[in-house]
Amino acid sequence: MLIVLPINTPESKFYLNNIMIIKIRGDYFFHALTFIPWAFFMFTMNKRLWMWMLLGLLFSTWTEMLQYLLPYRRFNINDLISNALGILLGMVIFLLLTQGWKQRQTTA
Repeated sequence: MLIVLPINTPESKFYLNNIMIIKIRGDYFFHALTFIPWAFFMFTMNKRLWMWMLLGLLFSTWTEMLQYLLPYRRFNINDLISNALGILLGMVIFLLLTQGWKQRQTTA
């Protein structure tokens, strides 16, 4: 995250708000992308799916609310939605991979 801060200024030619990926602003895409791995950490923590999703949403909300304290950052509800979508997408990917793994184990 800290690596992105210096380049994410309006003066920078790499300003994330000006990057579009499939008609989605780059910063929203990267918000979702950073929260996809959240689901895979659940495996190492031995948490229930609904509890881990709730913790992810709380962590995501906390990181966005923390921006109120930083003078160079702003809270954006779209960032929060992107974070939540990243968590949900990560959970879907995780469940698909674990289902495939379980099916391989039972047929082998």
